[in-house]
Amino acid sequence: MGKFLTSFFVGFLAMQPLGATGVSPTVPADNPAVETRSMLFAGGDGVSRFYRIPAIVTTPGGTLVAVADRRLDSNKDLPGRIDVVCRTSTDGGASWGETVTVARNDSTGGYGDPALGVSPDGDLVCVMTHGQGLWESEIGSHPRICVSRSGDEGKSWAAPVDITGSLYSQIEGQAPVKAVSAFATSGRILTDSKGNMWFVLIGRPHLKKWTELYCYACKSTDGGRSWVSMPVAVDEDADESKIAELSDGSLLMSIRNRRKGWRKFSLSKDGGKTWTKAALSTTLPDPACNGDIVALENGKLLHTICDSHSDRTAVSLFSSDDSGTTWKKLIEVCPVGSAYSAMTTMPDGRVGILVEEASSLGGFRIWFTRLNINNL
Repeated sequence: MGKFLTSFFVGFLAMQPLGATGVSPTVPADNPAVETRSMLFAGGDGVSRFYRIPAIVTTPGGTLVAVADRRLDSNKDLPGRIDVVCRTSTDGGASWGETVTVARNDSTGGYGDPALGVSPDGDLVCVMTHGQGLWESEIGSHPRICVSRSGDEGKSWAAPVDITGSLYSQIEGQAPVKAVSAFATSGRILTDSKGNMWFVLIGRPHLKKWTELYCYACKSTDGGRSWVSMPVAVDEDADESKIAELSDGSLLMSIRNRRKGWRKFSLSKDGGKTWTKAALSTTLPDPACNGDIVALENGKLLHTICDSHSDRTAVSLFSSDDSGTTWKKLIEVCPVGSAYSAMTTMPDGRVGILVEEASSLGGFRIWFTRLNINNL
């Protein structure tokens, strides 16, 4: 009976209109850490049936800014008609503004997989992949990496600027990285204590499909206006990865494990120039899915990821008190089918999490959950 009721409520929730708020039956309603739930992006909104790939940041003024893929024709990745869209909240996620388009698909393809950060001067920086898909690329045809900026907390966005040439090329010597194809890891862009910004580029080095993927740290020293790839791969069998700064200034890369099982980590103590050999965690699961990692002021690390070694389900929040060596689960954010997640911290110490949560209508709906981690 309990399983039947849970299934009923989950299905009922998935059919609620866009903008539904309140703690949903898909999270522990009696958990004092869960303060609010809001559905940000959902199929059936009159524009698109499919939304995926969340990212979220908090501006210096305290505004929450969330972006995602609006996949107009199907739930598939690029290539295709995909827009990157944005919503903002000025009340800690209790309510959200209307949807704003960050980048709209054009004659050369869609924009997707957004990574979002805040520059040292307070601008929003959104890095996206444009045009061709990772596995569809051939010599002479490959994705472009673009960046758009907002100086008004997400109300409007500048036209995307192509930065591909400083990151990768199919021709040896034309860029720091040679690859047949590449895409920018979606989610959070790190701004470190020195003012540098970081995201991770995933490169496909071989013409043959379904082979290894390499990951490269990409750095900006001018607030996200220009970028350059570090030329040496951090890991040569990787996927979407995130970077966090530890309390001693070291950079920790959390690496998606394409083989499933456990998350992988690599450390740089020289500002991203060199990295340790990627090592498997024995305490943080990974079913080959994109998660997020942030460092708190007290040195603690938080990580969102599915609590499964094989299936995309049960996105949960984990914490580490030893710079990512060991992890413990704090709370299950979504106990049903769920996939990509993104996270931000707020000025009052609360944590906001975006999760792709399975919908009874097919695909995902992207929910925001605000947690008071002091109550965990």
